[in-house]
Amino acid sequence: MKAMSKEELVKRWVHALTEDLSAFFEICSSDCRVWHSADNKWMSVQAAVDAAKARGGLPPFETPRSFMTESGFAVQTATTVAPVGKLHIVQVATVKDGKVTAVEEYISPEMQIPG
Repeated sequence: MKAMSKEELVKRWVHALTEDLSAFFEICSSDCRVWHSADNKWMSVQAAVDAAKARGGLPPFETPRSFMTESGFAVQTATTVAPVGKLHIVQVATVKDGKVTAVEEYISPEMQIPG
């Protein structure tokens, strides 16, 4: 697939996140790395997609919001997962030559902070 602008990539990213996991393969470089804060490890896009499929797919996400960064884009969203409850997610993507080359996914449960 041809190189895409950051705007095209983020549109396709949201589509992959909400509708079609296989679309990640179209927009990510072959050596793209994905980091999950939930398990503190880097993995390939294939491993990340396989893990999501093994869990029955991704949960439904609330309306994703995105913004461009100097090196790519970021997507913010939330979902509810039993038994944890509401999770807030931020994915920071690095783009090079029209492909996503790295993604850092930060996941945090919604919680009360004492104080």
